[in-house]
Amino acid sequence: MRAILFRLTVLGLAWLMLGGFRMAAVEEQGQQNLLYDVRGAFVSARADISRRLVADIDRLVDDSIRATFRQTSMPRAVLTIRIIDAGRLPLFIGARYRAKVMVEATAVGNGERIATGTFAVSVFAFDENAGDALLAARIATRIAREFSLEDNAPSTLATALFP
Repeated sequence: MRAILFRLTVLGLAWLMLGGFRMAAVEEQGQQNLLYDVRGAFVSARADISRRLVADIDRLVDDSIRATFRQTSMPRAVLTIRIIDAGRLPLFIGARYRAKVMVEATAVGNGERIATGTFAVSVFAFDENAGDALLAARIATRIAREFSLEDNAPSTLATALFP
């Protein structure tokens, strides 16, 4: 019994220490991100994808764009966000929501495509409305991180302890 309690204690302490670990940011490693002055975003999707999901992504990304202020002049860009695929996988309790998203950055000055990327995200939720909201927040956070926008997401215990 003592051995099991000791092992669980060591496992718990190791989990806590590794849970606070974070990789060094790209700026800290000496590399520079490609930064753009994002002026706007447009979200599009097929008709079978939830309108609430599209509206929430649009609102959250727009909030991030408005909250971002650049000290130096950078190339201006507009984002086109396409939800390629979205789905719901019902589980025994709750459901797993997933989406595949394509983001294109287009230069404002000449209309040239600057960057294109595709990523997939998934979340678990008990309620369908909460699933769409969580999925939209995850997509908006990923876009904000990739384009160095201000993230308006609420802070968590981990971000409060390790900014």
